[in-house]
Amino acid sequence: MPERPDLEYVVPRLHAALNGATLTGLRVKKPIVLRVAVEGDPAALLAGRSIAGVARRAHFVLFALSGAPPLEMVIAPMLAGRFTILARGEKSPADLAVAFALEDGRELRYLDDVQMGKVYLIARGDWARVPGLAKIGLDVLGPAFTRDAFRAIAKKRRDQAKVFLMDKSALDAMGNAYADEVLWAARVHPKAWVSKLDEATMDRLHDAIVEVLERARAEIERRQPPLHEKLRDFLKVRGKPGEPCPRCGDKLRRAGVHGHDAIFCPTCQPDARKSSVVDWKKISGP
Repeated sequence: MPERPDLEYVVPRLHAALNGATLTGLRVKKPIVLRVAVEGDPAALLAGRSIAGVARRAHFVLFALSGAPPLEMVIAPMLAGRFTILARGEKSPADLAVAFALEDGRELRYLDDVQMGKVYLIARGDWARVPGLAKIGLDVLGPAFTRDAFRAIAKKRRDQAKVFLMDKSALDAMGNAYADEVLWAARVHPKAWVSKLDEATMDRLHDAIVEVLERARAEIERRQPPLHEKLRDFLKVRGKPGEPCPRCGDKLRRAGVHGHDAIFCPTCQPDARKSSVVDWKKISGP
């Protein structure tokens, strides 16, 4: 899915390009993607309304809409969702899911080749209609995300480290890719039990979250890709199983964690569940 660094780049640009634009039409190419939680035809409900702002909430993109009854549109890009804004007459790609025509001749297009993402039309503020939207966790790039606050959340957990990091109701927000990057940076195995991590390890994990996400956000902003392009080539371990670890040179491995895959270094991120002793001197490094 587009993760927080991606959305922090994309969402302000969607806002700048679309704020105040008036919707005139709707094309639905992949009906499974559209979810309408209000009565009425969605095209008729949207026609004539203006986009009154675009914002991010965890991994969701929220479009405020003018008019009555009060509505908002929520898009959850999930695994493969992407956005483009093009002239209405330009050829549609095969992965077009939903397109929103604008009065000025442009078209906002939501692309999704695996159709996991969803476009929700809901009554304004009715976030309970969208799974995962109502309860969002602590902002990991905000001032309230201190080491103490992180430990307070973590001490209540009874799950594995990667599952915890990806829980948007606990932390805002990481997905598969950046959870792997954070765990590698902090030298924590993806299957480590959060409740077993000591205070020093929790502090490393906290610091890695901030450092990894801020670095990624800055890199994406520096390179300024097109809206639909997801940058991943600067990541250290994600997508690189079998390649040498950038820190120690051991071969990166893949493991399954509650339905997700995790890429990790067996030397830098030892599985402490198999031993009560971890020799940190052997795995120390930059």
